Amino acid sequence: MADLKTSIKIKKFWYADIASDGGIGNNWQEIQIGQREASVQFNGSDADVSNFKNILGANLESAIVKGDKTMNFQNANLTPEVIGDFTGGIVTSDATAESYDAPENENQVIEKSIKFLTDKNVLFRMTRVSFDSFPIINDDDLHYYQMNSVVLVPEKAGEPTYGYDVLLQPDNNDILTFSFVEEDAPAVITGSPTFTVTVDVDNGTDESAIIPTITVSKGASIDPPSGQVNDFTSPVVYAIESANGDTQNWTVTVTVL
Repeated sequence: MADLKTSIKIKKFWYADIASDGGIGNNWQEIQIGQREASVQFNGSDADVSNFKNILGANLESAIVKGDKTMNFQNANLTPEVIGDFTGGIVTSDATAESYDAPENENQVIEKSIKFLTDKNVLFRMTRVSFDSFPIINDDDLHYYQMNSVVLVPEKAGEPTYGYDVLLQPDNNDILTFSFVEEDAPAVITGSPTFTVTVDVDNGTDESAIIPTITVSKGASIDPPSGQVNDFTSPVVYAIESANGDTQNWTVTVTVL
């Protein structure tokens, strides 16, 4: 196994809505432009910090005490959809611009599941992370949003607050599962040499607006992401990038019975 003691950089960073049962999310969104280099911090704490408020302004967590954990980073991706996901702001678009407007109550805290991958291929997982986010815009520095958070106990019983995987097969770029509500039977997933997924649906299914849930190899990225609506009236290609950066295209075909 590789020496893990000098892992200092973050290669990939994802967030997802917490699962409906309170467990870790599954429809992961990768922050493509990236967090500011050397800004990701996942630490224990032995000092109090400022209160975290809920949407009504009441204390969600009164303070961080010894043994609690924080996960902070500087997000240099100012795409309105990404910032809206972390702040609860309003995102709109027209022919001239994509726009972000801050929420009326900026004291609200957003909860997400988080994953990040280090340069030593260690994949950290956090089930429930409560964020407080704000902009840092200066004319002599990188423009970014400061994302401060507390790692909270998951609502799902038995779910760990965090964990990590030391990847032993970081070159893997496979689709492991592919499912959606309208499927007639489980998808047939075929790896090398064809790299295909085939799914049957009943007659009358609207193939133009299917939302699949997809899992891929640990540490891999997927584009388009899991949980995004897609038009499957013709085959759709998903690009799976391994933890080491190698990409494999997978072709997904939905057939009406």
